[in-house]
Amino acid sequence: MSMSHRKDHVLVRASEFQPGDIARLNQVLAGAHLGRPLSDPVDGPPPGAPAPMIKVPIKRDAKPLVIEAVVQAARSAGQETPALSADRQSSAGTVRPGEFFVSGKKSGHGMGWIPSPDGELAPVAPWVQTAQHPVIALLDTGVQAHPWLDVDHAPFLLQAEAMEGWPSHLPHDDRFPDKSPVGTHWGHGTFIAGLIRQVAPQAQILSMPVMNSAGLADDSAVINALTWLHDTSPVQPGTVLMAFGRRAVADDPTLPDVRSAVRKLIDKGWKIVASAGNDGSDEPVYPAAFAARLPVISVGAAKSDHEMERYSNFGSWVRTTWIGTDMVSVHPLTITDAGDQQISLNALANPALPEIAPSYAWWSGTSFAAAICAAQVALGESRPGLTLPLEAPHP
Repeated sequence: MSMSHRKDHVLVRASEFQPGDIARLNQVLAGAHLGRPLSDPVDGPPPGAPAPMIKVPIKRDAKPLVIEAVVQAARSAGQETPALSADRQSSAGTVRPGEFFVSGKKSGHGMGWIPSPDGELAPVAPWVQTAQHPVIALLDTGVQAHPWLDVDHAPFLLQAEAMEGWPSHLPHDDRFPDKSPVGTHWGHGTFIAGLIRQVAPQAQILSMPVMNSAGLADDSAVINALTWLHDTSPVQPGTVLMAFGRRAVADDPTLPDVRSAVRKLIDKGWKIVASAGNDGSDEPVYPAAFAARLPVISVGAAKSDHEMERYSNFGSWVRTTWIGTDMVSVHPLTITDAGDQQISLNALANPALPEIAPSYAWWSGTSFAAAICAAQVALGESRPGLTLPLEAPHP
């Protein structure tokens, strides 16, 4: 997965941040000929749920990775300043049409998913009020209303944003735009919710928005959300699903905080499921690769019972697999005559073609293999998916 980071701020641990630190940090940066680029944080820890990571705005054209390196060098030389780190971003990285062969599908375009007729998806199973409802905490783009999900009559959906102390990170206009959707992953969380509903219809989903419509989740959003789930959330331990990931970097400053938050949830009784990624590589991707040392269920995509999909990451850190290609589920965006005609890439330039309306889609990637696996885990399946090791994907 490609590595990226936020350019408008850096991160500091709330436990290390003291009054006057911005002035001291700017003095260090000025000594390295970077000027005084840091501003005081706009948002402190939310009431009732101290956030472990605080965003420090960058007020001029300074590079976060350079700031991180200069401050680390100053600390190594004995200067008393808090550590600063770039806010690295994980990617959902689901497979786009054209990167693999989509069998039997009429329509395709470059937004990552393919529109499907609603007849492809069977009716949802009825909600049983008296049944036990295992909880799946879904860290994703958020879940939007859809008739098939039956949100109004089946209270399977819990919104973390409506609960006390939720550390909101993402602007609402990015995830729920008023006009045409932006980004390739708008609807990613809704699609996953539909998959979970198919496999575990009596499970409840706790929607925890940490990802924008481009499929990127900041380290700060993930760390603070996991900490909120451990410290503040009223929900009893169940299953956590994280269908995103990133590679580590040298002396990674924030990955240990992600690992610590994951470990605390495991110790509290939560089961952690994470997608392995779609690079066709054995290079570890986190949080899935925490499985090398923690009881994390890392999920790749299987092509058959003995071979992984070409796009799926693989390696000893991938613990299980599930089918992840041509999955069908709900989607909040529709295309005119979806599934009934060939839709070209150029057709998307017509603003009248895409519409924000309940629809259905095919989509592929380890995100969706992990979603099915998480649903199985929530049902109490001890060994979801297929047995590993499988053969590595063929080049």
